[in-house]
Amino acid sequence: MEQLFDLAGSASTPTPRGRAVLCVWAALPGLIAAPFLFWQGLGWGFGFCALWCGVVFGVWVRSCSLVATLDDCTLTLYMGVAFPVERVIPRNSITSTLIFRTPLLRLAGACVLVIFTPGMWAILPGIPLQEADAIGEALLAGGEDVL
Repeated sequence: MEQLFDLAGSASTPTPRGRAVLCVWAALPGLIAAPFLFWQGLGWGFGFCALWCGVVFGVWVRSCSLVATLDDCTLTLYMGVAFPVERVIPRNSITSTLIFRTPLLRLAGACVLVIFTPGMWAILPGIPLQEADAIGEALLAGGEDVL
């Protein structure tokens, strides 16, 4: 099977449009809740909006720092800015993957890849569909050498 990019030396990151979709998702609960806080008082409303803008900015920064690399034995996830975290997932422990797309993600040309292992699951949001397909195929190939 022909792959669109080299998995062995590649790193998958969320696209700028994928990050924008994540920020829209993060902003929606605040947009719904803000009128109720403005009803309590102008100070409460502006304070909540400032706090929620900080939350959306945190989601954007976190998604900018997400990098997934795939090698022969492991899938490694790097994330975080102030407190960087590296999570190494052995490829033979991955049981399944799930790719889903919402209408906004379709417009952005991105998807969300969910990776399941016994005891945990990892989410790779906003990555291009071709990369998610190739990563999911490589992770579930089993004993075959897809790289």
